[in-house]
Formats: sequence, structure tokens, C-alpha cells
Amino acid sequence: MHWGLFSFLFVLWFAGPVAAQTSITLEASPVAIVDATINGRPVRLEVDPRMPDMLALSTPAAERLGVRRLPFAQVQVGIEGGGSMRGRIARPNIRFGERSARNMAGIFPVPVSTRADGVIGPGSLPYDIVTIAIGAEAAAARDIVLPLENPDAWFVQADVGGRSLRVLFDVANDASILNRPAVRAFDRDGVIPSAGELSERPVILGLSTLMQPVTTSLTVHGIELGPTFARTVSPLLGALEEDAIIAEGAASETPPTLTLGGQALLSAGCSSVSVNRRTRQLTLRCAS
Repeated sequence: MHWGLFSFLFVLWFAGPVAAQTSITLEASPVAIVDATINGRPVRLEVDPRMPDMLALSTPAAERLGVRRLPFAQVQVGIEGGGSMRGRIARPNIRFGERSARNMAGIFPVPVSTRADGVIGPGSLPYDIVTIAIGAEAAAARDIVLPLENPDAWFVQADVGGRSLRVLFDVANDASILNRPAVRAFDRDGVIPSAGELSERPVILGLSTLMQPVTTSLTVHGIELGPTFARTVSPLLGALEEDAIIAEGAASETPPTLTLGGQALLSAGCSSVSVNRRTRQLTLRCAS
């Protein structure tokens, strides 16, 4: 027993101090921008919470920054029911002040952002805690703390209308968006009647898809969805019609997903969304 106690004290004595957490806060006004350098050249990157832990650059931006493509390596990105584009893959070293990160990058022959040199997912930033400030904090606030399966991918599972949905966050655009599997389910339930014509709308990285505006009283953790669009290939017949027939379309492996828009977050008095990698938690700070 004495030896066991000695061993325990020995470990405590020689264990190094726990590293202090690193953090960064970005203002979403109107989008979150982070300054960095690639190959010693300054670059401004739009931080999009919907992006995985990767970087997207246009071909002209990559050439200006001297980013070398990996030979014979290509990537294709697309959105469900919308366009797609091919690009080349690179692994540039990016410096954020005194910190560096080596991320996979997709280099595409089209502009990927109208506001910055490229787009990066927050999971690519080399900090333990990443916070995107959305607006002023309410006098009475609450923290909505949600577990993350992957701390580098900013999506959570949540109950929406009695169904389990993957929920992402879009702080730069007003509208909330339901993907096709979610639309099919909620159209059956009669909770997303159409509110306008089917039209093509941009989504991300210059890609667009067909969407239709809907009205809904759905909420996620008490947050109303605000202006909402349904991604679909055929017009919704209106869930309030007695003889509505739902067009199933092709099966999809994409899980039912809601992208919560910036207007929904602002209307709920949300001041920030942040991720703590060490605790694997996403926190929304909103009005109580």
C-alpha cells in the first residue's frame, strides 16, 4: 500500500502542467473572417460553420499564394439536388499568428467567396475554443450545450418536430434550410406548407440548388426557424391539402438535416456559437 501511494505521488510530481486552453473569437459582421498567411503571403479567410475541417480556394487565389497541387489528386464537391464542381487537392501550411495548421485544401476554378480569399471550416483553426460572435448578449441569457460527435465538425443532433435531425449553423445568411430527407418527412407530417414558388438559390461555395419557401412553427431547443426554405426537386403540393401526393424522388443517404439561419439565431437573442474541442461540446448562448 505504501508503494502504491509513493507511485501515485511520483506520477503527480513528474507529470507536466496541463496546457492552457487556446481560444479565438471572431465577429460575424456580416461574416466571420480570420487573417492568416500561406507561404508567407497574407490571406483573409471566411470561416463558415457549415464547412468541414478543410480550406477552399479559387484557382487565382491559389496561384497568387503559391499553393502547390498534389499530383493526380482531385476532389469533387456537390450539394444534394444541385450542382457540383471538380477541383485539385493541396496541403498548404497555414499560419494564424504564432500558430500553424496543415489543412487539406480544395482548389476550384470558380470563386468560392465574394467576401474573402477563401473559405475555411472552423474545425481547421488551431485553437481549443473557437467562438463566433453573432450579436449583443441579452440581459438574461442561457447556454444551450450540445455534445459533438466530432469536435472539428460543427453539427449536432437535435429533436425538431418529434424527429431527430442533424443541425448545422449558418451565421452569414438569414434563411434556415431543410434538406430533402427532412422535407419529405415534414411534408408528410403537414408542418411545412409552401409559401412561394420553387426557384434556384445559392447554398455554399458558389453552388446552388432548387428550393421553395415554406411556413412552419417548427423549433429547435425553443428557437424558431425564421424564414425557411425547403430543398426539393419538385414543388411541394402544400401539406394542408387533403389530397396532397408527396413526390419521393431518389433515395438519399444524407440524414435529415436542418441548417439554422442567422435570422433565427438573432431573433432568439443568440449572442454566440462556440465549440470547445477538449470537452467536445457546442454552446449556443441565447436569450433565456
